[in-house]
Amino acid sequence: MKNLVILPKVPRNTALLVEDCMELRDIILQYLHDEQPDLSIETASDGIEALDKMGERMPNILITNINMPRMNGITLLKTLQKRGINLPTLTTSGWWTRKTLEKEFTAQGFVPKKITLFLQKPFCFEELGLLAKKLRQV
Repeated sequence: MKNLVILPKVPRNTALLVEDCMELRDIILQYLHDEQPDLSIETASDGIEALDKMGERMPNILITNINMPRMNGITLLKTLQKRGINLPTLTTSGWWTRKTLEKEFTAQGFVPKKITLFLQKPFCFEELGLLAKKLRQV
């Protein structure tokens, strides 16, 4: 019988933050850098830029706003899934609620294949940090 070695779960260490509001994007980036210094974070201003960034470096987790110009968060998630990319994701929105977002996912025929969490704006940064940590452990 071969020796079985069980390695501890290593936290996911790269994230892509997609947010069209530059000020909020910068604040979230700074908060996560301060709270989770081992997390390497790339940023994008919309879904199209996010896809470009993912072509260069694939993150372990995705944090995305829903309402954005050019390509919104729902279309981004659907596009990624069509390409066979399914990331643990934190969605944020000031317009959608968890329930209305789930209804929209269903209406568009989108079923997340990985954990997809939701955070309503305005949000508490501590909650953002906790949800990011949760995604990193998936």
